[in-house]
Amino acid sequence: MRRAISPVSFGAVLAFVLAAGCRREPPSPIADAGSPSVAVTAAASTTPSSALAPDASVDASVDVGQDFEDQFVYGSHDAGRGDPALLGTKPGYVPYANARFGFSLDVPRALTAMPEPTNGDGLQWRLGDRIAMTASGMHALDDLPPTCASSRNVTAHTTSANGCWATGKRDGFIFWERVVVAHGTMYSLRMQYAESLKAQMDPVVTRVNASWKF
Repeated sequence: MRRAISPVSFGAVLAFVLAAGCRREPPSPIADAGSPSVAVTAAASTTPSSALAPDASVDASVDVGQDFEDQFVYGSHDAGRGDPALLGTKPGYVPYANARFGFSLDVPRALTAMPEPTNGDGLQWRLGDRIAMTASGMHALDDLPPTCASSRNVTAHTTSANGCWATGKRDGFIFWERVVVAHGTMYSLRMQYAESLKAQMDPVVTRVNASWKF
């Protein structure tokens, strides 16, 4: 059973996770990660095709850093029907714009918006317990660089001076996350969905990421 918490600031949770990740001891070098997609260094402004098909192998005996956040811990509100068929029977997207941090993106109509955090830093949308998508912003701090997941569950990632991107699998879910620093703000976009929905979610991930503006 997932532990639920109240709809607090997404930025506050992100800051805690990033700070915890920054305090980790540097991992020992890995001689062979098993796949070149696991150690790619590139600009985070684009999303590689591997983001839609996380299938690289990683040495499961090595834990190299922070793991993906479970997006379903944010609150215990009614997320609507968890029927994947809604992705087809309720097609299309609706625009979302965040007034506080000035970012926007397209949201699948099939997803249900969760209550907005009290400080208005972002929003989460869900399809039952099958899909969760979270977009948020927070004031960038010089001592808190953008950090994405780097655990053994990561199957592909990119990093740059002002951002990062990572994707991977854990406990039957595919995780996708992107963090970018721009205009004095740290923006984050995260998606988590059941592995069985990969074919349906591939075009959704592509559309949402392409629509994300800040």
